[in-house]
Amino acid sequence: QLAERMREAVERLHVPVLNGGDPLKLRASFGVAAMPESASTKDELVAAADAALYRAKRGGRSRVERAEPVRAA
Repeated sequence: QLAERMREAVERLHVPVLNGGDPLKLRASFGVAAMPESASTKDELVAAADAALYRAKRGGRSRVERAEPVRAA
């Protein structure tokens, strides 16, 4: 939920440009992971969030994607 609120806040930003043209509109995508649901080590956690971020980008950008849950062995 926090990542979605951050994504929405970024989209509401309008960054002025120096030449006086139309302000820039920003978009953001987020990949979210949690321990122990998505990873059991910090390196796995970062990798899981990174994979979720790339899924968000492939899915159309300006999205939040959750990491896949760890499968039981």
